[in-house]
Amino acid sequence: MFKKFLIYSLFFFITSLWGQRQSTFKNEKEVAGYLTIPKEKIFIHYNTSLLFSGSYLYYRVYCFNNKNNLLSDISKIAYIELIDQKKQSIFKHKVQLKNGLAQGDFFLPVDVPSGNYKLIGYTQWMLNAPNSMFFQGDISILNPYQGNQKPILLENKTLDSIGAIAQNPIHIEQTVIRKPKNGIALTLHKEIYKKRSPVSIEIFNTLSTPITGNLSISVRKKSDFSTSNMITSIDFFQLENIPLNQKKTVGSSFFLPEMRGELIYGTITPRDTTFPVSSVKIALSVPGTADDVKIVSTDKNGKFIFNLDKRHNTTSALIQVLGKHKKEYRIKIHQFPKIEYPSLDFYNFKITRQQKETIISKSIYNQIDNIFFNLKPDSIQEPKIYKAFYGAQKESYELDDFTRFPTIKETVTEIVNGVGTRKNKNGDQIFIINGNYPSLKNKDLTPLLIVDGILIQEHEQIMEYDARKVKSIHFIRDRYFLGSMIFEGILSIETIDRIYQKNLNKDYFFNTKLSSPKAEKKYFQQIYNANDTSYDRIPDYRYQLLWEPAITLENDKKTVRFFTSDIIGEYEISLEGFTDSGLPISMRKYFKVE
Repeated sequence: MFKKFLIYSLFFFITSLWGQRQSTFKNEKEVAGYLTIPKEKIFIHYNTSLLFSGSYLYYRVYCFNNKNNLLSDISKIAYIELIDQKKQSIFKHKVQLKNGLAQGDFFLPVDVPSGNYKLIGYTQWMLNAPNSMFFQGDISILNPYQGNQKPILLENKTLDSIGAIAQNPIHIEQTVIRKPKNGIALTLHKEIYKKRSPVSIEIFNTLSTPITGNLSISVRKKSDFSTSNMITSIDFFQLENIPLNQKKTVGSSFFLPEMRGELIYGTITPRDTTFPVSSVKIALSVPGTADDVKIVSTDKNGKFIFNLDKRHNTTSALIQVLGKHKKEYRIKIHQFPKIEYPSLDFYNFKITRQQKETIISKSIYNQIDNIFFNLKPDSIQEPKIYKAFYGAQKESYELDDFTRFPTIKETVTEIVNGVGTRKNKNGDQIFIINGNYPSLKNKDLTPLLIVDGILIQEHEQIMEYDARKVKSIHFIRDRYFLGSMIFEGILSIETIDRIYQKNLNKDYFFNTKLSSPKAEKKYFQQIYNANDTSYDRIPDYRYQLLWEPAITLENDKKTVRFFTSDIIGEYEISLEGFTDSGLPISMRKYFKVE
């Protein structure tokens, strides 16, 4: 906790002054502070290194403190990217790290061509290190729906000459590969199973002392092709632990860690160069189920930063300059930097013409399985959506409970007890809120006015708004501090169907897109029951029998259950994870379905 406090203390000063994608060290003290903060590294457990079009890539993210090899509590956001050999991104996911853990998936569409790809994982904090320190895993893609297979087709070679179809022996006795000395074992009750039959895997502690940790497990049919070996957790920790701190000096730049959530960086530029760019107030409004408003100040270069520390259910936010000169500035948002990969060594996956029937068969099974996907849906684990930023301590008026008046001004005057209007020293009409402590009231302060989650500066414009379009009015009497600004209470107005933003035509508002982290899923698990015949006539062509990304090891034994499908052959159980003390766990076990 103390270490985390030091990290926040160091970056509070820096972030309040340097709101850009890369910040700059101003003195030796900041450089020294940066060097004391642990860096991070990422391991990804994913379900396959060969992906067919129309199938899913599943992954589990483990983010570690590079200093102690424990799960990191520094970054709250990680980035997972799939890139091709031209270093173009196929997808880029933002996932929310919870105690260093995250998960996600990607459905491979038919427009991604066959070829060799890299799965990359990193945090923004890791951008300070060479990108060779990012997680890199090889994934090959086979797209039978596109005619051009030249990138992966080995011409004029027979099947036997390249060994493209794996002739791996059954590994019934080889239960664990490179078993780590961590006291964890994995067992199966049988070696051979029938179609649609139950399977139980037991993960247990062989030591007398308790072991806790986080695991992920994949059960999948072994590939009929020679594919790249996936990096295991043991491989990951056996890599040379190269120091991730690049040399930093005063004046050099660095990336901030996303310690509380997503960071939004931007710059203001004046239309007239006589206007200042330093210490200008900027407001961010995130309208949605959980309205959020933030206010920050620019640095001497006109740069600012917003920290979205809460989960939102919207895809856009509005940014505006505050004050009477708001129209005199332009706003620019700095996008996440494109990662430059100087050199990547891709696996050279190849197929032969003799494998055509195997590929067609697998593709047909995929298509049939996808047809019945709506009968086997995954469920999204809805993230916690926070209440409005000002909390629940408010007084509320639902306007349908009262006689309707034409305008908002008339409505608050006649109905809302505690809210009124007056003119300020400039002669402009403003709302006022009768506070709990009238003697402390400051006439130079105004309430914070919010309409459908958007901070509104011109009160007069809202006073004449059609109250018949308004659903409710809420207000808080107490003085409210937001950023460096003080308000005499909060007045929040919600329209029917939240339509106000559609009619908002102000050129000083800048609309920026938000890329929310991917929602976590609870993945469908097929269950067969003798008393339930609903699946009897539905084909089951699952190659992936189980993907369970979040297994918590708390007791001496953990049992994981699943059912086999209609696909016969050899299957691999892949268990990866880490104990709470940082020891890697990597196990493989095999069984057959006949």
